[in-house]
Amino acid sequence: MNAAVIRSGNRVNCQLAVVGTGMAGMAAAIFAANRGLSVVQAGKASEISFSSGCLDLFSGIPGAERFENPFKGIEALIARQPNHPYARVSRDEIVHGFEEFTGFMNGAGIRYHCTPETNQQIITPAGTLKSTWCVPSAMIAGTRALAGKQRILIVDIRGLKGFGARQMAQNLKAAHPCMGSVTVEFPGREKAGDLMCERLTWDLETPDVLSRFIKVLRPHVGGYDAVGLPAILGIYRFEELRAKMEKALGTAVFEIPTLAPSVTGMRTKEAYLGQLSETAVRHFPVSVKEIQTDDNGFCFNVAEGMNTLEIRAEHLIVATGRFLGRGLGVNDKGIIKEMLFDLPVTQTAKRSDWFHRDFFNVQGHPVNRAGIETDEVFRPLGRDGKIRHPKLYAAGSIIAHQDWKREKSGSGISIVSAYKAVNHLAKVLKGS
Repeated sequence: MNAAVIRSGNRVNCQLAVVGTGMAGMAAAIFAANRGLSVVQAGKASEISFSSGCLDLFSGIPGAERFENPFKGIEALIARQPNHPYARVSRDEIVHGFEEFTGFMNGAGIRYHCTPETNQQIITPAGTLKSTWCVPSAMIAGTRALAGKQRILIVDIRGLKGFGARQMAQNLKAAHPCMGSVTVEFPGREKAGDLMCERLTWDLETPDVLSRFIKVLRPHVGGYDAVGLPAILGIYRFEELRAKMEKALGTAVFEIPTLAPSVTGMRTKEAYLGQLSETAVRHFPVSVKEIQTDDNGFCFNVAEGMNTLEIRAEHLIVATGRFLGRGLGVNDKGIIKEMLFDLPVTQTAKRSDWFHRDFFNVQGHPVNRAGIETDEVFRPLGRDGKIRHPKLYAAGSIIAHQDWKREKSGSGISIVSAYKAVNHLAKVLKGS
């Protein structure tokens, strides 16, 4: 039986508060809801707007080997870096965490295609190939066309910045010779100047615009097995729009993620929120700036319209991300700080050592590994090396000893750390 969030006047009581609305925050709220916990989630969307829509697990050790099999890669990673967050989870926890997360998102309308032992490839707007573990259905036709060495046409739209089909095709031809490109005009936006993906996405929700766009594409797609478009095929009805295009064009259609702010990130967020409304989770899209703690748990305020609500939670998960999500900041002495609890942050001794002189250093920059230390179930540690608070947990990129951008492990670290933390606190609550 699910526990309910209890509101009495301007006070809200719950078993768990999740602070953060990125991938780690979403995963934590999903897992907690599935275990029948009463949950409040608070935070403003930030890092999710940069999401490609794929779920990365692991691709390679920075400055070293790349891996087709993410699990073999994780084994090699842990041997080199025993403090990495992945060293705290088993393979079964990784698999079960991903299955539970993707199951929830499937119910929200985003279906993921994952292969048990290998990474898959998608095309990026830079004209490179990115390895990832789980590919959303909106992109899977491109992944399959790459694997099958099929003929691919990349389409860009005149006026859309940061997405050049010709350059992308040229960059990819060495690895994939059967690659073509074309630039088309977007119906109704021929003289609009600079275009934004979000605006085109809303336009395509209109049946007439979709029909006219299909007519623009039709003369160019002959002889190709798959057509790659920038990710603009709707926020809410993307599967329906893509299916209509495939039927009308007679060929597979897939999306290529664009530069941020990305439609794929917006789509993930909206699908999550839509499905979350079917659960007992209370979601507050506001920033949390100060949290009080005592032996009974945690207390903070959120705004709801003109009212201020006091949230009282027995347990709390910090899923605030790094600098972009404002989970980490820098004080006037050049020291990296954790912004909610002032948890100690593992970092280089001097600010001048944050970055290598070579911006493109293959090993990545030390600042990217800064973060908070945790125990085996992702409870943050204090300056004395002991658990800071027995009911406080952390999840996602705020955890130290990982460089998720270069490892291509961001979604994986977020999902599995949230999975293990929620499982532990659910057992604690069950035993209490």
